[in-house]
This record gives sequence, C-alpha cells and structure tokens, in this order.
Amino acid sequence: MEPVKKASSLRALQEAQAAGDAAALAAAIPVAEAAQVDADEVAKAKKALFKLQKEKREKGKLERAKSTAAAELAVAVAGDSAEALRQAMQKAEEVGVSKGLDEAKTRLVTLEEEEKRECIKLAFEDLEYAISQEDAEAAQLALEDAAGMGASEEELRVGEERISALRLKLDPEGEARRKRVEARKAKAGEKKWNFSGKSDNRIINDRFREHEAELERQRMLAFRARGRFKAEDEGEEGAEKGIKKLRAEVSKEFGAVPLPKLNEASSGFAWGRVAKEEGEAPRHITLRAHVEAGAGIDLHASWWGMVVDGIDPEPGQPGLRLKDSLVEINGTSLIELPDEDCEQRFADLFGDGCTVKVEPHVQVSGILAPPAPVDKTSLEADLERFSADWGVVLRVEEAGGNSMRILLEGAQSAVRQSKPELQNLMGFYAQAKSA
Repeated sequence: MEPVKKASSLRALQEAQAAGDAAALAAAIPVAEAAQVDADEVAKAKKALFKLQKEKREKGKLERAKSTAAAELAVAVAGDSAEALRQAMQKAEEVGVSKGLDEAKTRLVTLEEEEKRECIKLAFEDLEYAISQEDAEAAQLALEDAAGMGASEEELRVGEERISALRLKLDPEGEARRKRVEARKAKAGEKKWNFSGKSDNRIINDRFREHEAELERQRMLAFRARGRFKAEDEGEEGAEKGIKKLRAEVSKEFGAVPLPKLNEASSGFAWGRVAKEEGEAPRHITLRAHVEAGAGIDLHASWWGMVVDGIDPEPGQPGLRLKDSLVEINGTSLIELPDEDCEQRFADLFGDGCTVKVEPHVQVSGILAPPAPVDKTSLEADLERFSADWGVVLRVEEAGGNSMRILLEGAQSAVRQSKPELQNLMGFYAQAKSA
C-alpha cells in the first residue's frame, strides 16, 4: 500500500508541476512529503512553486497597473490639463494599455491648442503691463514670446504699434532713428538691410549700421538702469565712485570685515556618523503565506541571504521593510551560500507561519582626504572589486578639492564586516603622494 501511495503522490506532484497550477502544487507538496517521496523531487516542486507564485504576483501587479493607468487616462481625458494628459498617456503606453489612446491623442491636440491660446493671452497681458510701466524692452520680449507661441499677424501688428508708441514717448530721437533703420530694411526690391553689407550705398556700410543698432540698445539699457540723463552724464566712472563711497561708509560704521579663511582639509580617511540601522538588533518575523501568491514578497538571493525587493499588500508581512535581508529561516542560515542554493533552501523551508531572522539595510559614508589628487579610475576599479568580493554597493562622489565621499551600503552583517577592510584600502589612497 505504501509504494502505491508514494507513486500516486509523486504522480500528482508531477502533474501539478507540469500544469503550472500553483494551488494544486501547494496542496501536493505536503502530501508528497508525508508519503516520503524522493527529496529531490519535492525540492524541485518547491522551487517550481516558488517561481509560479512569483509569476502570479508579477501578473497581478501588471493587471493592477493597467487598471490604474486606464482609470487615470479616463480622468485626464475628461480634465483640462494637457500636462496631466501627456503623463497619463505615457503611463498607459508603458504598461500596455491601448484602449482610449486614440481619443486621448485627439483630446490632447485640443488641450494643447487651448493652452497655446492661454499662453499667448498671458504674453500680451505681460506686454500691456510692461507698457504701463514704460518698459519698452520688457514689452518687446513679451511680444517675441507671443510670436514664438504662434500669435496671429494682426495681434503682432497691434503689439508692434503699441511698443512703437511707447518708444516714441520715451525716446523720440531714438525711435525716429529706429524707424529709419526699419525703413531701409524694408526697402523695395531685393535690397535687404543686414550685417552682410548688401547695399548700393557703399558709404553706409555694415560698421555704421551695426554701431547705430548698438547705440540704440545701450541707450535703452542706460535709461532703465540709471535714468535718461544721469547715465549719460556720469557714466561708469560715476557709478564706480558711488560704490567705493558706499563701501567706505559701511566699513566706517560697522568696521572692516576680513575675508573668511579657507578651511584646510585634514588628510586621511574617516567614517561619518554611525547609521541607526548599523546598531539595530535583528528582528524575528513570522511570515504569512498565500496558497497562490506565496509570501507576497519579491526576493533575490545574495551572499548575505534573501534580499527584499518588494512587498505586496496581500497577504502582507508586518515588520518587514524594503531591502531587508532574511538571514535565517526556521533557525537555518541563509548566508554565505551560492545564489541558487540560498533560493532553494528558502523555498524548502518556507511555509505559512515560518519564522525568519531579518537584518536591516545599512548606508554609511566616509570622507577620503588625500594630500594629493588620486587616480579616480584606479580607485573606482579597486572599489568595484571590493564590492564584488564583499557583496556590497560602493559609490564615489566628489567632496571638494582632493577629497572624495565614499558611500557604502548593504546588509547589516556585510557592512559591519567590510568596513575595517575598506578602511585599510582607503588608508592606502589617503597616503597618496603628488607625482
């Protein structure tokens, strides 16, 4: 009877595995274990179940993402924000939602046109405000913005007339000169005024025209900054004298303030503040398991145990955090194992109510301050090898001068054990001498 039961359990196990039925496989595994089915077959089934549960979680996440993207797209289409609609369309395309995209594209064209008209309206409001403040240059910039946004020729013509009237009021002579220049530019025939010298009158050449345009620009800038006549009367020398006088008065009243001294970087390597997670005690958590979704957590195997990449709301794992490392399961260690063996051991021992020992993810940093510049390429190569040897993540950032910030992160045990070795390596670079 026992051989028959064993053969029946093995067949059920293999059929569930071949069918890819997570629920049936989850039910067949304990039956096979009770019937003392070959341990390798059971281990293979557990690994298959672990993968099926992960695939089901991924599929569920994709379906939820599609549902969310479709809902956000519908809301954005009904709304009046072109930017929100663009973002919703991008998200929908990323997750593979095609329904409603054509309608969204049509709606986006309409919203962009409305947005453009609103921007043109605001540009002309800026123009009117600048004119009310008698700021011809700001008014001209607002008109150029309106032109860039696609304002109509009639709107631009009215804007030009308003600015021309302002310039005539502020600087009649300059405006008359500008109009003469514009008239030459618009002269009949193929004769065009520009800075390439196309003119029948060789006397009025590019230099005079360019100089005239520059004078007009300087006149407007001078008027805005210091007043119409003051800038021309006093010029840059007068302004410089005023600044020197003001500096002398401030020094007399408050005393001379010396320039701050530059801090001298200390040589060597030193760790920064100890991270809270570095001294945190390991946690013991009882895991929940769902028949089809498993633990509801995304994991990857490492030298320091199974690392948490994601946690689903169903079945939920209270007390577990992202990037935590599961270092033990039911009292059996998961560290210092090849990735495949670590994953297989976790699959073998995982079940509803199993207990795991969890270490937090730790991030620390230190400052390397050598007396002379170091070879950054060599440093990064050494850190890359160190990272691979210890199963940690290392990054280098500039910290001013010759100094560099070294960032170390990984599982708590990994960081604790690798810090002294990394400090020895950094000590070598801290003694770098100039060539």
